[in-house]
Formats: sequence, structure tokens, C-alpha cells
Amino acid sequence: MVCSGDGRAGTASDVDRVVPVGATVVIMSDHGRFGSPRFAQQDDDYKVWAAYQRAQLKKEMLWKAVVTGRPASVSDDKKADPVVEEWDAMNEAALATIQMSVKPVHLDTVTSVDTAKEAWNALKGMLEARDNAQLSWLMEELSSLNMDDDESIIKFTSRAKMIRDVLAMLGNPVDDNTLALRVLSGLPSEYGMLRTVLENKDVKLVMSDETAKLLQVEQRSISAGSSKPVGSVKSQAFAAAAP
Repeated sequence: MVCSGDGRAGTASDVDRVVPVGATVVIMSDHGRFGSPRFAQQDDDYKVWAAYQRAQLKKEMLWKAVVTGRPASVSDDKKADPVVEEWDAMNEAALATIQMSVKPVHLDTVTSVDTAKEAWNALKGMLEARDNAQLSWLMEELSSLNMDDDESIIKFTSRAKMIRDVLAMLGNPVDDNTLALRVLSGLPSEYGMLRTVLENKDVKLVMSDETAKLLQVEQRSISAGSSKPVGSVKSQAFAAAAP
């Protein structure tokens, strides 16, 4: 029998490798998920993971264990303190929930501590540093964005949009006008006239409109071939930039 990640029976097509006949295969695409709601995974942006995980812990009435420490016992050794026992049980459940939300690479971080608060803070420090490093790299990529010699307009603009999308996931959105200007500045010299026309417009640029105009120039250049007189590039640029 083949079991998928949600606990239902599957077919052989669900398995990505050959297994012995009669073997039981369990496919779990998400760690911590087997017949239960999906847990946020550490492959996600930290801010996204933290939002989902916080909601999960609050739903299960466990968030208090993350934001408070273990209360001091007010009873003697011979009598259990119900307040402390309640916190210990809550902490144990919260810590287990966090541990089930991470991929194997992060297990040591969350299993080497005793409290949910320690696990949460350890992950926060490590993953915020990771996201900040990624953010710095992406900002540099966007600021130095240039179209490669063998790159088409579609591939170039798609690459720019991909950078913008990841920046947005990291909490640093880039508006359409800024992205359009970055794309224009990264175009090769043959798009110089169109770049000048668009950069001097009185209205904010829209990425989809700009891409359409760039595609017009690219297609006309391809159709005309290398024998096209240089003067005609200007007319192509003005025609493409026209509303």
C-alpha cells in the first residue's frame, strides 16, 4: 500500500522511486504533517513561518509558553504546585509543536533546548540573520540588474519580477514604477531611445505596459534583421512609446 502525506491511500504513480513489492511506503511532503493540518516549514520566509506558527500555538492555547518563563513554585517539596504543572504541560506541548514545524536541518536547534521560548528565540535569531543576508543580496541584484547579451525581453523582465517577488516575501516590496525604472536602466544600448522616452514621461511607469513596449521594439528588430538602418531604431522607439 502507498500512503500519501495526508494519510490517504495512493497509487504507484505517487512514488518517485522503485520499492520492493509489498513494501509500505509513507510519503510525507511536510514534516510534522500526517493526517493533520499543515505546519509551517522553515523553508518559508521566517516572517511567514512565524505568523503561521504563532497562530497555530494560539489556536492550541500554547502561545503563553513562548512569551512567559516557568513560574516559581510557591509550594513545598511535598506538594505539587498546580500552576507550575500546568505551565510545564503547556511548555512541553508548545515545544513539540515547534519541533514538528521545522525541517531536519533545524532539529538540533529546537531539540537542544528545554523550553518553547528558547526554541522560538533560537530560530528567530538564526533565521532573521539568514533572511537579512538574502535581502542584502537581492537588493544588490536589483540595483545592478542588467540584461545579458543572449537574454530576451521576456526572460529579463521575468528575472526582475522574480527578484521583486522574493523581496516582497521578505517584507520589502518594490513598487511597479521603481521596478520599471530598474529594468529600463539595465537595457542594452539598442534600447537607449525607448529608455529615454519612457524615463521622461510625466506619469508613473507600469511594468506590464513597459514590457509590452519593449517587446514591440525587440520583435521589430528581429524582423528587420541586422541590416536595419540605425535611424529606424529611433522611430521604432517613439512608435513603441506612444500611448
